[in-house]
Amino acid sequence: MKPEEKIIDYFTVLKSREIIGSSYIFIGGQFLIINRLIKLINCAENSQFCNQCWSCKRVDDGHHPDLLVVEPDPINIKFNQIREAIRFLSRRSFYSPKKILIIKDAQKLTDQAANLFLKTLEESPKNSFIGLVCSKLEDILPTIISRCRKIYLPYSKVKLAKSKEKIKSILRSGYFGPGKRKDFSLFLESLIILLHNQLKNDAGYNNNHEADSLTLDLNFKEAVIALEDLFKVYNAAGTVNINLALNLIKMRLRCN
Repeated sequence: MKPEEKIIDYFTVLKSREIIGSSYIFIGGQFLIINRLIKLINCAENSQFCNQCWSCKRVDDGHHPDLLVVEPDPINIKFNQIREAIRFLSRRSFYSPKKILIIKDAQKLTDQAANLFLKTLEESPKNSFIGLVCSKLEDILPTIISRCRKIYLPYSKVKLAKSKEKIKSILRSGYFGPGKRKDFSLFLESLIILLHNQLKNDAGYNNNHEADSLTLDLNFKEAVIALEDLFKVYNAAGTVNINLALNLIKMRLRCN
């Protein structure tokens, strides 16, 4: 099964149990998957989505009254855009069970817009679904990240294979040059994805995906603890001593 189908299946189960959360952050660039999820959430004719009902067709043609997609205008996502998005969520839905707000390129929220949006994430309106889509996390406020469930959209095998070799090289060197804090955040992001994939491999959820994981000499429990520690470092990446953190990671992952 393709990785994107696993994400769809995961949300299908949540839908069947009526436990889809109110706010998610999707990391990656495959917006087509988000479009499918939007249809899945509000399609009443199918356990996933039918592509034939009124709701599915309105999502496809971009005219669904209970869906708002916010994009940078033209460079950043501004205060007024988020204020309008909050108003949209506060109104009753016209047709569907949930009002859906999608923020594309969420890393481009201005500080004002991000701070305004925090209260909405803390107290999401009933029957709403908020999805933030970003290519990388390091430019998003940690307080926003902490209020959303994280879903990593699939990367291409080629990109992950290249990330794998780069990560191993960095871990072997144990050193990041000065002024490389953003690069360190990207390194952590790729490392989290690859270690997460290794856990799925170890648990039997992936088959023949060696290039998508790090294949570290860790048992399952050790890998889970390492992943939790990586998330802590990632959330503090703006303030930690990069090379001290890198060497602690190296020790945790048993990389020589």
